[in-house]
Amino acid sequence: MTERKLEIKKRGRTHRDEKPVYLVIAEGKNKTETFYLSNFQKQGKAYSLQFAKAGSKTDSDSLYKTMIQKWKELELSSEKGDLGFIVLDIDSDPQKADKVLKLIQKNRNQSIRFIVSNPTFEIWILMHFKYTTRYFADGDAVINELKRHIPDYEKNRDCFLACVDRLQDAVSNSAKLEKHFEGCSWPSVECNPRTDMGMLITHLFNANEL
Repeated sequence: MTERKLEIKKRGRTHRDEKPVYLVIAEGKNKTETFYLSNFQKQGKAYSLQFAKAGSKTDSDSLYKTMIQKWKELELSSEKGDLGFIVLDIDSDPQKADKVLKLIQKNRNQSIRFIVSNPTFEIWILMHFKYTTRYFADGDAVINELKRHIPDYEKNRDCFLACVDRLQDAVSNSAKLEKHFEGCSWPSVECNPRTDMGMLITHLFNANEL
């Protein structure tokens, strides 16, 4: 992954009349991922970042079905540059990893992309503060480590302000994790920890550079 300086801008330039839509759906009852990513809405001078509600069922199959439904409902199109991002965790669970892998393999819409973390999204937050290849048994183990850097961290809150100045570090560290597990199948429990969030964040910034 090519590194570039990522800067959060307080004010954007004039928006185009028509911008591609980047539709995001995240799993779970907690809104941690949505809160974090919503901070990039005002950065989207070259895109419109929108969120789809996951509903009561948030397993990977249900998220995929909801994404397809919203994609059609909003009349999104790859020809317009629209993209869909399904943000999910595999929780060190081989069955979850296998289901996500099968979904990726059968997905016919190349504009819909899977942003996977193992064990959980908090790996991405942790990467703002440190690089580690330490194995984490579950999400609680990640949060315990994260609290060394954000003592009052808890799910279902916006922690973006505590992370924003270290955004480039997170992208670099997640890329190092990807390289560390190079050659391993992904998504897989063998890759622990790992997250695709750096890919999504880099894409958002690169889109604004076009």
